[in-house]
Amino acid sequence: MSQKLRKIMVEKVKTARLDDTVQNIAMLMNRYQIGCVIIVDDDKPLGIITERDMIKRVICKAIHPENARIIDVMSKPLVTASPDMRAGDAAKIMLEHNIKKMPVVDEGRLVGLVTLTDLVRTEGVVEALNGYALNGVPKRLRKTLDICFDDGIKRNTRRCPLLFSDGVSIGCQLGKCMWWTGEECAVTKISRQIEFPQTSEEEEAKVACETD
Repeated sequence: MSQKLRKIMVEKVKTARLDDTVQNIAMLMNRYQIGCVIIVDDDKPLGIITERDMIKRVICKAIHPENARIIDVMSKPLVTASPDMRAGDAAKIMLEHNIKKMPVVDEGRLVGLVTLTDLVRTEGVVEALNGYALNGVPKRLRKTLDICFDDGIKRNTRRCPLLFSDGVSIGCQLGKCMWWTGEECAVTKISRQIEFPQTSEEEEAKVACETD
């Protein structure tokens, strides 16, 4: 079972108000090297502005940041989670809503923030997603998951010893991987040979056969 969000979430979340400017929010994101800012009113979250929101609703529309309104740029209504929600359940909600960042709210007040990347790296989350249908999930989220897909559906397959995320093995890509040769993974084959080295007797027998 995966951990509760209160043990994973970032508690110090950068926020802004509706009467702030988009330019100031952009400067805030740049100064602290963060990917989002939560718009609040007395600690009550109203919306979120992400880097993607900036690109789609300001840059792509050629709107000067000084003229852009917060309410027009932020994503709303907010999809939120509670501190006691399990990381696996939170990850499923984020995939359902095609989001990578989710505020954590307790009794109407903002108390933290979790990202899909953080959740996937948490123990038990990859297992919780096993068998979960991912039809329609955007490529940007699939890249975060780093899981093998077949027609938009995740497959349960053997795992590659090279693919790890903080100790958690992700998905094997089988024939799509550069290490896949014929009907076997070259990395798996090499690993097996390393794990089970030949004994000196076996080596001597091999040499004798080759000599013959």
